[in-house]
Amino acid sequence: MQINFERKLGFDDVLIQPRPTELKSRSEVNLKVSYIGKHSKRLMGGFPVIVANMSCVATTSMAKALFPYEFFVALHKFIEEEILIDFFNQEYSCKSFYTIGMNDDLEKLKRIVSKSKFLNKICLDVANGYMYEFLDFVKKVRDKFPDFTIMAGNVATPEGVENIIKAGADIAKCGVGNGSFCETRNKAGVGYKQLSVALECGQAANELNALCCSDGSCKSPADVCKALGAGSHFVMAGSIFAGTDECDSEWKEENGIKKMLMYGMSSRFANDKYCGGLKQYRSAEGREGWVNYQGPVEHIAVDIRGGVASCCTYTNTKNLENLRKNCKFTICT
Repeated sequence: MQINFERKLGFDDVLIQPRPTELKSRSEVNLKVSYIGKHSKRLMGGFPVIVANMSCVATTSMAKALFPYEFFVALHKFIEEEILIDFFNQEYSCKSFYTIGMNDDLEKLKRIVSKSKFLNKICLDVANGYMYEFLDFVKKVRDKFPDFTIMAGNVATPEGVENIIKAGADIAKCGVGNGSFCETRNKAGVGYKQLSVALECGQAANELNALCCSDGSCKSPADVCKALGAGSHFVMAGSIFAGTDECDSEWKEENGIKKMLMYGMSSRFANDKYCGGLKQYRSAEGREGWVNYQGPVEHIAVDIRGGVASCCTYTNTKNLENLRKNCKFTICT
């Protein structure tokens, strides 16, 4: 038995400290980042927020609507092949990832790639990215797609980042137990506070000349700012986009308020819908809940971009890529 007594921090534990700034307006901030993949050598440019690969929010409609705002989308893995082929031949798909897990069909991916013009990003997604079997899977996919951008996870520590990157990923997807619709902390007792994940995993990725994506716990534009300021190169978020017109889920009206069913991909609902039910050896490590209707996602996109731009002006950051160098946090809990 070992206990790490070092305090770990979440987004709610800190605030970003303002500093003297030369910037006179949010409009002066460059919100576009440009990174080169360690293994793929492929350029990734855009606004560094990725819609999480949850079937409620990671839809082709979401990708199309967010394309003008330069967001990325990790499409969920249950979209039909014909729809994906059509989608990846549209220019607005160029910032989207194709998502697969270890048990998914690589032949299907090959078929879609062979018929697609813009597919060059893959998200390899499992709950536990520390499995040796998963690292072997990352190597296998890298061998088959040497020039594709590969994001893989999840892990939550520098050791996990190192293993994922050395296996062939360009981006380590980092976060365990922190998602708004994740129950891993409550079911398995496993987790790591997300600000510390962004800080430690971002630093580990930098040392490897690779990239980190902070995945989970983003409930507001402020949390996106904190993840980027702590050192993550990208931020993945799901629930913040829930309830928008571009989502695909069940809807109801309650007391005159329109609501959407949001669910984690390890929830009992998702397992019933996509996997024929929850296996007897498993616990449901996700939950379901109803969220209020938010209208078109463009309002969310503008709000997030505006929040990040404001954070940059408070920290004298003209280029978003430099935010992690300029951020100083104050612990407030």
